[in-house]
Amino acid sequence: MAALTRATKANYIIHDRIQAETTDREDHTFCGIMFPVKCKDILPLDHLVINSVAVRGALGPLTVWVTKSEDLNGEIRLSKKYWTKIYQKEHQPSFVGYKELDLSANPIILKPGQVKGIYIHSTRRGDEAIVYDNKAKQKTVDDSFITILPGRAHVSEKVFGSIPIWGWGSAWRDNREFVGQLKYGAVYKLWNPQENLSFGGSFRTAARILFMCQRRPESPFSKLPDDCLFFILNMMRWDWVNDTSVEMRREQKQRRRLRRQQMIQEADAIMDEENNDADANEQVVEGVILAEGIVLAEEEEEDEQAEDAQVDIDVNSDDDEEEEDLDFMEEDSNDDSEDADTSDNDDDESSDDDNEESSEEEEEEEYAWGDHVGSRSAFHYADDTSDSEASESDFERDENVRRIAIMRARRNILSFLRSH
Repeated sequence: MAALTRATKANYIIHDRIQAETTDREDHTFCGIMFPVKCKDILPLDHLVINSVAVRGALGPLTVWVTKSEDLNGEIRLSKKYWTKIYQKEHQPSFVGYKELDLSANPIILKPGQVKGIYIHSTRRGDEAIVYDNKAKQKTVDDSFITILPGRAHVSEKVFGSIPIWGWGSAWRDNREFVGQLKYGAVYKLWNPQENLSFGGSFRTAARILFMCQRRPESPFSKLPDDCLFFILNMMRWDWVNDTSVEMRREQKQRRRLRRQQMIQEADAIMDEENNDADANEQVVEGVILAEGIVLAEEEEEDEQAEDAQVDIDVNSDDDEEEEDLDFMEEDSNDDSEDADTSDNDDDESSDDDNEESSEEEEEEEYAWGDHVGSRSAFHYADDTSDSEASESDFERDENVRRIAIMRARRNILSFLRSH
């Protein structure tokens, strides 16, 4: 019963707040900036809590928005209905130092591997509200906990507006980076048997040695039951045994590499089995070909018999020509009715055209006059899980996809031949 009461996550947030600060070149200033933030899954985290965001510029009436969707799948929609407002307040200009926007009333919660979009906007008149930079690298900030990716700048004074302040063109600017600070706290997972692989190698080794000592009669730990050891490990932090995020990241890459090699070996084994099945079914295919030859011969005999019957029919066709002429005259008398039918069809086509135009008008209602073609297009971000092995993993992934496609094609061909 004691195992059922063990906590699975920490009930506290780290008191020394973690701060992620970007570079600041002050390339641009305008009305807003939108950018994705990802929580990494390297450390044994339960979730991250973003408590505040800091920006600088002329500021003014500021609002902060976060995406509603829990799974963005590499796409952020730039429509107000997909976002939730979590902050609204007017601030005085701060051109030198960062002004902190306190989000403790509505903090941003990020689970490991999750991505959320953050949108900061000011309705202040002019183009000096918020400072941001041009995109300089693939990741604006990349630490042990989060990754801040490049996003889009907004040049409209209206929140999620599609028309810029000069009245034409797109209101969003791609390849822009957030300039400022994010302050957040981490809530860690607590050790449990089912979470053992989430911890570092040193922690897992310590847990294994502790249970090995318990199994030896001469050890003082032998007097403790398993539940006591579970609680001891449950109350230990992940880094008490000198595990680091760098080592854990290296272990994850190694596990991914071994998993890819295993998938390749399994694909090769399946291909070998398919090749063996193909060799075993060659005789079946030859039998099918012979059967098809017999069927073709029988069809040829039936065609010859049909030709003989057709000759008899042609002899009697002359007697029916007069009846066909009479039928032709009757068809001419019905032309007027057919014209009426075509007019009805034209009316139906015109009504269909009207329906299509009305549906197009309904689709265009989302856009205002003067909107740019791409003013409401979704923002696509690159969510790369690894840096040094990106090209290698992409190549291996494509190779696996190609092999699986070949195997499926062979399997379909064999099943087709067997069914016939």
